[in-house]
Order: sequence, then structure tokens, then C-alpha cells
Amino acid sequence: MYSTGGDLYSVLSSLGGDGKEAASWNLSKASLTGQPLDVVCQQLAEALAPDNGDSDRIREAIDEAMLEVLGDGDFDPERLDEETVHRILTEYLSQSVFQEIVEEVAGSWANAPDEKRTPEAESELLELIRVVVDKNLGPKLSGETLSKDDVHQFMREAVTEVWKEWESFDD
Repeated sequence: MYSTGGDLYSVLSSLGGDGKEAASWNLSKASLTGQPLDVVCQQLAEALAPDNGDSDRIREAIDEAMLEVLGDGDFDPERLDEETVHRILTEYLSQSVFQEIVEEVAGSWANAPDEKRTPEAESELLELIRVVVDKNLGPKLSGETLSKDDVHQFMREAVTEVWKEWESFDD
């Protein structure tokens, strides 16, 4: 998921620019323009998600991030300015971390005395993750162009930070 975050950042930045990096992933800026956003999300996920156990989680995180930031409608690469790409990356990371944590604690929540509380707890968790990711990623994105390796490293650090915050709720 971390490597895909770096690739997603590069591809989206490319689609908002000259399209060369995206083309190396067989994603044509011209052919994606005007397509329904959900179709573009599928094509991005298909191109970027590795063929392994994380592919479904990556697809879901890309869908959620793109739709959360860009909304419904057709894809317009002109909307992919630096700030929008950063917001998509932030949401992708939030969704990725959320999925990872939910998978880890799902069994615990399933055994909770009040199972009706699970959706509320998941919503609170996702909001906490968004805050932690934004707090930590925001300063690193201020005016900088990040490399795929920078994004990859940041994502690893963010997962560790979110786990620390989440575990501190027990204290």
C-alpha cells in the first residue's frame, strides 16, 4: 500500500501536468478526460495496484480518496493542481491506515458487547486517522514536490504515529 501511495502521487501529479509519468503506467490523460470518475478510479487502481493480497484494499482506498476529494461527475485533469493531489494523497493514506487498523481490531469489535457501536467507532477512528495524517503530512507537503520514496517513507511513519495515537486512548 505504501509503494502504491507514492505511485498514485506521481501519476496524479502527472495527469495534472504533462501526462508523461501517467503514460508510462498506460494511463492516457486524453483518454481519461471526461470519463466518469468511478471509471477513472478503476483504471488507476488496475494500473497501480500490485497483483497481491493488498490489491483490493488499494482499490478501495483509491476509490474512497478520489471520490471524497473530487466528488461525483466526470474526470477533469485540470482539477489536479498540487493542493488537490495532496488532498487525495492524504485521504488515500487515511483510508489505507483505516483499513489496516480495522483489519487488526475487527475481531475485537465483533465481540464487543454493543455491536451497534461498531459503525460509530469506525467513523471516530477514521476521523482520528485523518487528523493525525493531516497534522503530520501537511507540513511535509507545504510547497514541496515529493518523490515516490518520500511518500513511501511518510506513509510508514504515519501508520506508526496513528497506532501510537490509537493505543494512547487506552491510557
